[in-house]
Amino acid sequence: MNKNGILILGYGSRKPELENIVSTQAARLRARGWDNVYEGYFRVNSPTQAEVLRQVAADGVEDLLVLPYLIAEGRLTYELMPAQWGLNGQYDNEAKVGDRTVRVHWGRAFGGSPALTDIVCDRIAAVGGDRKCTGILLLGHGSKVADNREVIMLNAARLVRRGYQHVAYAFNEFCQPGIPVAVDRLMAEGVDRIIAVPIFIAVGIHLGEEIPEQLGISHYTAEGSVTRNGRTVPLSYVKPLGDDPRLTELLNAQIVGYYGA
Repeated sequence: MNKNGILILGYGSRKPELENIVSTQAARLRARGWDNVYEGYFRVNSPTQAEVLRQVAADGVEDLLVLPYLIAEGRLTYELMPAQWGLNGQYDNEAKVGDRTVRVHWGRAFGGSPALTDIVCDRIAAVGGDRKCTGILLLGHGSKVADNREVIMLNAARLVRRGYQHVAYAFNEFCQPGIPVAVDRLMAEGVDRIIAVPIFIAVGIHLGEEIPEQLGISHYTAEGSVTRNGRTVPLSYVKPLGDDPRLTELLNAQIVGYYGA
């Protein structure tokens, strides 16, 4: 019988929050009875993908389910992460470590799951937002491929279907609209406040510095204000998705779907 393993694979960050999130999720999966749960990163942090694969092989794991802890698929998951192990994309599924072979199966990023929209709604509720007068600004990273943009747009459409009357979306880079343009749109609609919801995993340079600069608020802050045409409204900048337990459920569902209950 094959020895199975699970890898939660994060992108990597110079800020500590991502490591804490991945460790929390790994601990939850172990507590649910899953063995050989590993943590790893594409860049910056350790253990790296190469280090994890060596450990997996040393532990005698023969079949590894990789769970990208990411919002959306993209070139990162389709090409770059597999290439770290000498694989030609996700469908090249045998990674070599010395004289050993580890079969690799790639899970999916969180993508279009309705759980993401539920988390967004909870973030809005936590700061007292409403569906009638509050402007909701969904923030995405942006990507040169369509996946990230599609996830953000999907969540915006779901909010509209749930009765939110003022919903906009914007991206930090690569995609349009940009953040100032989306803020202009909400202000033109006459909203009495704006809640900016980052559909990101963790606070890093993008969320802590780059996006606040575009919103016009201080670095690493949760509150500010926006002024357009002589009118000023408060702005709340809420937490990213982080280690929300609903993301644990999505990870666990993929494991059950691959290895069985």
